[in-house]
Amino acid sequence: MSPNDTIAACATPVGYSSIAVVRLSGGGVFEIVKKIFRPQPGVVDFKANRVYFGDFYDPEKKCIIDKILLTTFFAPHSYTGEDVVEFSCHGNPLIVERILGVLVSQGARIARRGEFTKRALLNGKIDLIQAEAVLDTVYAPCEQARRIALAQYEGKLSEWVYNLRARIVDLLFLIEASLDFSEEEDTSLDELKTQKILQELVDDLEEILKGAETGIKIKEGYQILIMGRTNVGKSTLFNRLVGFERAIVHPEPGTTRDYIEEDIEFAGIFVRLYDTAGFFSKAKGVDFKAVQKTHSLIEQADLILLMFDGSEPLNEEDINLYNLTKNRRKLQVVNKIDLNFRIGQNGLLSDSIKISAKSGENIDLLIANIKRMLLPKNVEQQVLITRMRHIEILKSVRGFLKNALNAQTLETVAFELYTALNRLGELTGQVMRKEILDRIFEEFCIGK
Repeated sequence: MSPNDTIAACATPVGYSSIAVVRLSGGGVFEIVKKIFRPQPGVVDFKANRVYFGDFYDPEKKCIIDKILLTTFFAPHSYTGEDVVEFSCHGNPLIVERILGVLVSQGARIARRGEFTKRALLNGKIDLIQAEAVLDTVYAPCEQARRIALAQYEGKLSEWVYNLRARIVDLLFLIEASLDFSEEEDTSLDELKTQKILQELVDDLEEILKGAETGIKIKEGYQILIMGRTNVGKSTLFNRLVGFERAIVHPEPGTTRDYIEEDIEFAGIFVRLYDTAGFFSKAKGVDFKAVQKTHSLIEQADLILLMFDGSEPLNEEDINLYNLTKNRRKLQVVNKIDLNFRIGQNGLLSDSIKISAKSGENIDLLIANIKRMLLPKNVEQQVLITRMRHIEILKSVRGFLKNALNAQTLETVAFELYTALNRLGELTGQVMRKEILDRIFEEFCIGK
């Protein structure tokens, strides 16, 4: 397989649909197109960024396969940086298979996973961070993750990295000049200034790495735990938030004997929501096992919704649960405000959110508070990292810069800076390692 091959693949999901798109990219695109596409009368030459209606023709079997639209892109102004055409045909898998078969018979080959995006990288259309952002855009599980992926594809994170790299290069230039012309006064290096620049670089890395946990959570999902004693309405709230009757609801206490989980999106956030068994301190047998499972979930929860029954006074079990979760991030939720309100509103529950899970009253207020608890205020303006590969590389770069801060000689400082630049190159793809590229593009689907 050569990078100069003309490659073809279906860019839309497999199955029946109104339209399917088959993509063709490479140096031999228009040689193939002239053999298999019959445009309407009057079309002599193809122009860039145009859509043509016509027949997809099989020159070997001498028959028309489908009526299609052909969209043209000329190098280098295309997704891959090569000549590209896209065939929009009817979304019948049989038609797609026939079209791909004809393209292969005329000299193309089927693309590998992510090969179109890989060619965009190799042709300088995007860097490696942006290539990964393409994948993250496709698989974004929620609105916030989509926004971050799009910002990275547009180059927001890349710009930050290139700025960091430029500052390291500038410092390295001064150090190299000082080493090469050590006897000339104009090139002497101010040690305090060097230390200051290095510390600023380390501080900037510390700052972006602080936001890494938020970025990873937005992409992979937050875990929210609904807790409370028996019969406070946990399952009713769970069903209200997931949007359908996922958990059994019954007036008899203890209906939920094991935790239930559901992946959902609300307020633009991807969440794994847990409904837990009613919690009580004197549980035995099966109930004790259920309480143990809830205990294990408390440790991994990003947020606890601690529920109380507004139609009853606080009791000992409520106080025990409050104390159990005292040091955890939580929202206190008083349920059943549609009934006679008997719970005290001072002390422990002064900042609680009052809702009716049954009627839906104040659920929007609860969701807004969940978002406020989980997301930083300025999340839209932050440059966020969402991949462990990025975190690991930036941590290693921080380590090299710290080594430079503590180095005893300028030669050692220069060595550490060169090493840091090399690692940053791996982040953007300026330094390419085959095993890293293979691992990244293996995640892609064929046709992207």
